[in-house]
Amino acid sequence: MLSLYTFQLLEEAEFLKFYQEIYHSLPEQVQQKVDAFKFPADQQRSLIGDLIVRNYYSEKLDLKPAEIDFEYNEHQKPHLKNIKGECFNISHSGNYVVVAFSDKAVGVDVEVMKKDRRNIAERFFTPSEIKDMNEAGSDEMQIKYFYQLWTLKESYMKAIGDGLTMSLSSFSFAKNADGFYLLKSKYGAECFFHSQEWNGDAYLSICSKYESLEGSIAFDIKKAQQLFA
Repeated sequence: MLSLYTFQLLEEAEFLKFYQEIYHSLPEQVQQKVDAFKFPADQQRSLIGDLIVRNYYSEKLDLKPAEIDFEYNEHQKPHLKNIKGECFNISHSGNYVVVAFSDKAVGVDVEVMKKDRRNIAERFFTPSEIKDMNEAGSDEMQIKYFYQLWTLKESYMKAIGDGLTMSLSSFSFAKNADGFYLLKSKYGAECFFHSQEWNGDAYLSICSKYESLEGSIAFDIKKAQQLFA
């Protein structure tokens, strides 16, 4: 099972009103985490990711939102505390928050194409990846190639769970008529990748043990309001 929930940020005034309405119903640790951010956009990204996870597992496991607790591995990747067989991963960039859910290890990454960052590839990607990027066509096509490849690499590292210790050049992707695939990796290649351009200004990629994605669901903020009413 693999599913994806997505959200596009609210306008700042709308978010602050929403946050104020549910604030006192939120678990204290959520309040503290969100309030630690200086800017409303960062607060919103943090809160929405948390709410999507709590909403999903409240419905699936028949738990109250406050009963859902998290623990973190040595790489600070969150897991449900005292609940096995449930995996999730959160990513956000720009106005987007996405969460992938599965019963097996999963990683997701979304990146807004803000500027030309091909110089990062020159420093951290493998020679074959750099060559393929440079041969992708126009500058615009090369930049898009970079961002898609970047999200694929990030999703893979997050699924493996060793993101802080993995080198971006320790594994390599290539592309054929069917899309990107993992060319080589010392961490194993028994996984599938789902990758696409997202809303015309970003790329989103998922690494999963499942070949098919059940679907993409837009998170309804009203559910969170009802959840914490």
